[in-house]
Amino acid sequence: MTPSPAHDQVSHPAGHDILRTALGHAEAVLNGRLRAAFAIGSLAHGGFVPEVSDVDMALIVDRADEHTDESIVTVRRHTIRDYAGSARHALAERLSIFWSDWENLRTGHHAGRFPATDRLDLLDSGVLLYGGDQRATCARPGHGDLLLDSATFAAAKCADPDHLRMLRDADGLARKGARAVTKVVLLPVRLLYTVVTGALGRNDTAAHWYTATPRTSGTLVHHAARWRTRGIADVTAAADLLGHELLPLYRHSLDRIHHEVAASGHTDLAARLARLHATLT
Repeated sequence: MTPSPAHDQVSHPAGHDILRTALGHAEAVLNGRLRAAFAIGSLAHGGFVPEVSDVDMALIVDRADEHTDESIVTVRRHTIRDYAGSARHALAERLSIFWSDWENLRTGHHAGRFPATDRLDLLDSGVLLYGGDQRATCARPGHGDLLLDSATFAAAKCADPDHLRMLRDADGLARKGARAVTKVVLLPVRLLYTVVTGALGRNDTAAHWYTATPRTSGTLVHHAARWRTRGIADVTAAADLLGHELLPLYRHSLDRIHHEVAASGHTDLAARLARLHATLT
């Protein structure tokens, strides 16, 4: 089976190169089990920035079983190894592989690694790199699936001690550079956008939506969207803005996500989100 000519739609040559290398390893490691491969994320739907973006890839195997996860880890490890010492090593380390099989994607089951938001991205924007395209037969995640997926992720992040330390250390976060800063700032915005709208929370779209009306920490979100493509010119000013607006941004986002989850009837998750909100001081 040969790669699809649609691979030329991938939006950046550096990202395309990483995907091509990963695909070669996937064919070898999976040894006949690979059914399709897609570029997803910003490489597929646009907005890819080599300095900050991940390289997102979806692999469809013959069946999602307990052995596949180890194979996917091997594919990623071999891909990163190939770029050791090169200018693209940091980008290769941001390779993120989602995987399942067509049967589970058709039924909407969660075998493998394929959260609802990434399944939606695959269906709407995925660029076929290899194999046959059966997306027309796949179940489309509904608003409820996306809400639960995003809210669960938000709860996990806000319970992570390392993430919480970053939120409270504006100077340290600013010194980490544009990638770290924009990931932390835009994460709750993207999750909130998906929870409220039922659409995929892409960085630019979610940031524009958040800042279109006056909101808590709108200035920080506006700057983060610019930092993502232009870098941070003044680290001291960035740290000051983070110190004033980052925790309020998280409190506002988590509070709104909590209300949406409570209204949907997920009482245990809503209670967890309420407890986490109280810790964001």
